[in-house]
Amino acid sequence: MELDISTRIGDGLSASAVAFLRGMDRNRNRVAAETNLTGSELRALARVAEAGSITPKLLAESMEMTTGAVTAISNRLVALQLVTRVAHPHDRRSLLLQLTPAAEQIAQKVYSDFQALIARAARDVSPDDQVRLGALLTAMALVVESDADLIQAGPAR
Repeated sequence: MELDISTRIGDGLSASAVAFLRGMDRNRNRVAAETNLTGSELRALARVAEAGSITPKLLAESMEMTTGAVTAISNRLVALQLVTRVAHPHDRRSLLLQLTPAAEQIAQKVYSDFQALIARAARDVSPDDQVRLGALLTAMALVVESDADLIQAGPAR
């Protein structure tokens, strides 16, 4: 049974944001399937790409996963030759995860596909409105990120 999102959270900006996020989820799932990765593996690749190199602990924190889960993901990505482990230059007890050239190609495809999707979705939006929308999304993202932990969860359903 498919639930109409407006029934759950009401109409308006929240419903629009959820619809947008679901569309982005579908795109990420498509790319994951095309690259024979799980959604979590693709997210990990994206986080490593954004950071350039990252410790497993920081990757786990950024993905809100346990270090054990990230170890399993990174083991698979190393086996697929998408990530390498290199010695941390400042901490002998730690290591860094870095993308291989093959993973860099995947990351570039993800970002290129994302840009193409956004460009297509905004094709009828004026350049001035695109700038305003971008500023609004950035401002909203900052508030959502900083306030996410402040919002109390409602009763479980």
